[in-house]
Amino acid sequence: MKITVNKPSIIRAIIITVFFVVLISCYEYIHRYISGALLSLFIFGVLITIVVFLIKEIITIVKKRKSLSFSYFLPVLIYILVPFGGSFIDLKKLESRIVLRGCYEGTQNQAYIVFREDHTFELNWTGVFFYDKWYTGRWNKKNDTIDMKYDGEIVPQLGDKVIINQGFFKPVGKQADTVRYPRPMFYVGFCKGNN
Repeated sequence: MKITVNKPSIIRAIIITVFFVVLISCYEYIHRYISGALLSLFIFGVLITIVVFLIKEIITIVKKRKSLSFSYFLPVLIYILVPFGGSFIDLKKLESRIVLRGCYEGTQNQAYIVFREDHTFELNWTGVFFYDKWYTGRWNKKNDTIDMKYDGEIVPQLGDKVIINQGFFKPVGKQADTVRYPRPMFYVGFCKGNN
């Protein structure tokens, strides 16, 4: 007697693996709203769930190997192939091209900023004890001066206006805290990994 299709196992496999692929593919975007450490733990938990259900399905196949139909192997194939195939999805191709970038490397923290072709910018500041904060907004450039309009809180190290001078983003706007941060902190280009 053949075992009939185990629809709950197939549906569960599809839901869990698609959820995992969405988490991995949209990590950069979800990370803006949820701490990177917390999100990584959540992804790890979903991965462990996939492994547990994969082992459970393999045990079921081994126990009932004499009377299986091909459809009973579908959950196993889904658990293996969907996460692997989903790892090739690159949503960054849908974003606007980066035209300018900068980096700050401190002793216990680091930040990077990207200015996109569609006149949006993103700044991600990370530090010790899982500090992770995102700043976003819009920007305009005139000669070497960049005016930034933040969506929320303003970064005091940069302020709302910077001049590109000698390879650095030099804060000149009213919102910059030049007393606490007298020297430019962000340099133009990719992070060099100096600290």
